[in-house]
Amino acid sequence: AAFVEACFKDLLSTQAADRVRNAFGNAFGSNARIICILGGTEFRGPDSESLVKAFAGKFGEAIGSGVKFVTGGMPGVQEAFAKNCGDGSKVWNLLPVGQASGYGAGTDIHGGADLEERKTIFGLIGDIYITIGGGPGVSQEASAAHMRGAAVVPWMRTGGASC
Repeated sequence: AAFVEACFKDLLSTQAADRVRNAFGNAFGSNARIICILGGTEFRGPDSESLVKAFAGKFGEAIGSGVKFVTGGMPGVQEAFAKNCGDGSKVWNLLPVGQASGYGAGTDIHGGADLEERKTIFGLIGDIYITIGGGPGVSQEASAAHMRGAAVVPWMRTGGASC
């Protein structure tokens, strides 16, 4: 019974990820690329927060209109990135159903009934994952994305799981 339940959850997560990717395609065109931002809920280094803010601003300006960023709606790295990535129009925050990021930047979207389902969906939607700091959760999400063939770019300067 546990195996069947796990398979059913995987199927639902895959379907939810397909819905999110389709929403991106409908909103931004079928060639839109998704860059997911993974990061810790706290900054490890004394200058990590200012680096993330500067990176978000410059990267958000430099990247073309066919690329969108997705965060997991978490505090820390993801919030700093979302709030500093231009006017927020290139940022989507993927959250469990019924939750809000509270960022005031980007567009909140929903996938998964809880954090674990949201993490699974997050690992299925990106073309590229940038990891900034973090711990076991960031490592788990990055590994899942890599296992399915997504590119994972660790920002080693920030420590944690990104080393």
